[in-house]
Amino acid sequence: MKKKEQLKKITVFLFLSSIFLVPITMVFTEDKSINEIENKILQKFPRFNYENVKSGRFMKNFDTYVSDQFPGRNMFLYTKNGLNYMSGQREFRDTYITSGGRLLEKYIENKESLKINVSEINNISDGLDIKKTLFLVPNSVSIYEEELPSFSLTDSQEDSFEFISNLIDIEFYTPFDSLKKNKDKYIYYNTDHHWTQLGAKLAFEEFYNKKVNSEYSLVSERFYGSYYSKAMLKNMNPDKLYAYKSFGNFENEFDGLKSETLYDVSKLDSKNKYQYFLSGDPAKGVIHGSGNGEILVIKDSFAHNFLPFLAQEFKKIHVIDPRYSNVDIRDYINQNKEIKEVLFLFSLSTINSGNIFKR
Repeated sequence: MKKKEQLKKITVFLFLSSIFLVPITMVFTEDKSINEIENKILQKFPRFNYENVKSGRFMKNFDTYVSDQFPGRNMFLYTKNGLNYMSGQREFRDTYITSGGRLLEKYIENKESLKINVSEINNISDGLDIKKTLFLVPNSVSIYEEELPSFSLTDSQEDSFEFISNLIDIEFYTPFDSLKKNKDKYIYYNTDHHWTQLGAKLAFEEFYNKKVNSEYSLVSERFYGSYYSKAMLKNMNPDKLYAYKSFGNFENEFDGLKSETLYDVSKLDSKNKYQYFLSGDPAKGVIHGSGNGEILVIKDSFAHNFLPFLAQEFKKIHVIDPRYSNVDIRDYINQNKEIKEVLFLFSLSTINSGNIFKR
């Protein structure tokens, strides 16, 4: 009986301690601006004024603030997700974990987004008397769908490619078949949404009908990507990052910053090691290659480890990311008369998730 009473007292003590200890800890702990593991910008303490209180913004933002700045947040998330995994859960924030330890993101087709973005590409391309291609990369879930848990819900990306092919007015290419044939190779990261540079190389070789001869070198052994930030499971093995290093030494200028390499070694010390390719998410820039002619690449981040191959194919590569740049693309092409080819290079998920040309 005494033991039962002692257990009650300990439980009450721990409960009351947590009620008072957490707020006190938050008061004396400096707020963090970003959670690198979750790859998330954290809510700062909201501004307290009459308008914010009246509109409800203060309480809404305060709830987010408490959740984001909660002491030991990462530890609690790891513990919670780990227990859920042990109980049989295999879906974490629209990301499935396969029996082989691969993370795959659910794909839900958004026909409206596809129509909007394909229409924008058609409008940009209309009347341009140069080669124009829409180059769409499938996501890993379409390549490894047989590994998904039995209850998984995800739409067919092949159906989306067919839908797009009926809308687009310019040449359309997807490396889906080529990547599917090589799915036993390390062509996608297991914890990130991007393809590896090997996957990009296979697509380049098929699209341009040229072979890439270069050593594929290990540059990092511990890469936890965007899918890992969603699932946050401690038992996940890190990805390895490889690169065709001999394709990196090209002068370039992105967003006003000049460099003599397309590979940024400093990013290997950060959480998002994929930024090793092209040093982040630049909005606009130029690469001075060793080939012939000029090309404009309108892209998302899937192009970042593809561009080094283009740098040996073309003399000059113009690069624009419509998500971050407000450049008028048609004006840009008209002002740069030497551009003889335009390549719209995106992952399917990018053009499936809202108007990327709204800027």
